Amino acid sequence: MDNPKVEWIQKSGKNCLKFTFQESFKEQDAKAAIEKWREELATRPQERIVHIWDCLGMKDYDQSARTKWSETCKDLKDQIDVIWVITNSLLIKMGATVISVFTSLNIKVVSSEADIRL
Repeated sequence: MDNPKVEWIQKSGKNCLKFTFQESFKEQDAKAAIEKWREELATRPQERIVHIWDCLGMKDYDQSARTKWSETCKDLKDQIDVIWVITNSLLIKMGATVISVFTSLNIKVVSSEADIRL
């Protein structure tokens, strides 16, 4: 199983790239997902894309996975409109805050996908 699952969805008439994370997010998961992430954004080079990170199924993550993820956010910053993080976990909220500070991206944390307002 891919962790995270990466797929395009429609939300409020917008194309959104959704990442659905499960259990523990490891460095090897990050490497595979980053490759897929780059491929997907390469198909829409002129677009700024809404990202949805569904972390409700994530229990924890490796520091190295978060570091790789942050670096990729910085690399792809010009194509990221906003990142919505869905979680109830304090650990994941703190990780999202670290990524936001490191990348200066607009990251919003909500507790359910229904709370996303585009």
